[in-house]
Amino acid sequence: MSVMALMTRASSSDLSRRGSEVFHAADQGPVEITRRDGETLILTRKSERDDQFTVLTMAADLIAASLGPDEVPFVDRLADRFPWMGFLTPAGRDMFANEIVHSARACASIKDFTPFLAEIVAWRETAASRAAGYTTDSQLDWLDEPTPVPHPTD
Repeated sequence: MSVMALMTRASSSDLSRRGSEVFHAADQGPVEITRRDGETLILTRKSERDDQFTVLTMAADLIAASLGPDEVPFVDRLADRFPWMGFLTPAGRDMFANEIVHSARACASIKDFTPFLAEIVAWRETAASRAAGYTTDSQLDWLDEPTPVPHPTD
């Protein structure tokens, strides 16, 4: 293992002898820990595992919405699973329903759901901003020049 940052597999002996290097590699991505006496384990960050459960929960919601009664439009069934969609415009709800399905399928094809999670968060934040009263019609004051703001601890 000459380049530890690129390590994707280590033995249990490597973990006990060079644990800090294995942990450093796990910060870069999952590391398979092979064992002679048992099944291979995966060492990964807790945040990655939490993200995986979030994706699985959202995938279950997408599946549940897709299996609903045909007389109820998919976007309405999806809104039951993602209640914040109620703050989006009707066109925004349709766009979300279309984009999220395509995003989930694309991410599954590359085995990386980071863009999917980012898209869900972006849509939810859009809904939250609309709920707070910000719309495309809102009168916002845009600054022509950047204005320095003091650091909060100064």
